[in-house]
Amino acid sequence: MQTRKPDCLEKILENIKAGKNSLVWKKNSFEYVEAVSESYAVVYLNELAPIKSKLIQLISTIQEIRDRKVPTSTQFQRMTIDELKEMLFKKSSGIKVVIMFNHFERLTPSTSRFWLSVSSHERIVFIGSICGNFKKEVFGFYQTFEVVNEKLMKNEGSGSEMDITMPFILVLGAFIFICFLKVSLTGSVMLVSALWFAFLVVRTLLYLIR
Repeated sequence: MQTRKPDCLEKILENIKAGKNSLVWKKNSFEYVEAVSESYAVVYLNELAPIKSKLIQLISTIQEIRDRKVPTSTQFQRMTIDELKEMLFKKSSGIKVVIMFNHFERLTPSTSRFWLSVSSHERIVFIGSICGNFKKEVFGFYQTFEVVNEKLMKNEGSGSEMDITMPFILVLGAFIFICFLKVSLTGSVMLVSALWFAFLVVRTLLYLIR
């Protein structure tokens, strides 16, 4: 009996071939490991933090896949994150490395910035899962992915976190300006006073939410 292929696998394989990252909505990326590893060097990390330990796991797995000596734990611990990243880039030359992980929505801004820099390498591709809203600060990394079952995600009303603070403050400032303008006498002095008051309110609110 022929084994059923996981949903979205065909699109994921197309993206890997094109060097494009993929996200799957509410699926465990581990279910794609077996199929993808038939053609590529796959490293399953589950999650992308903490950065240093995940880099060490990546490099160790790639070395084992390529039948090469793995650096000792002591050697790894002496290295900085930047040095480990450079080592990862060197070890990825000549092969295509597919990094699989889960819970994109748990990424922090600093973690996402680091892995965004890793994703710039032409031989490294990410396959991840997403199960909820992600922080707006990680949107730059998110843009490098294609959600292969995006229709389902949109139907369930998820994606990035909405930040309504700034629009709300701007609308509030405009409302204050209009109110004071209406109760003021017609004249340039009153107009300037209303504008200045609205500006002060908006600036104070922006300061408080930082």
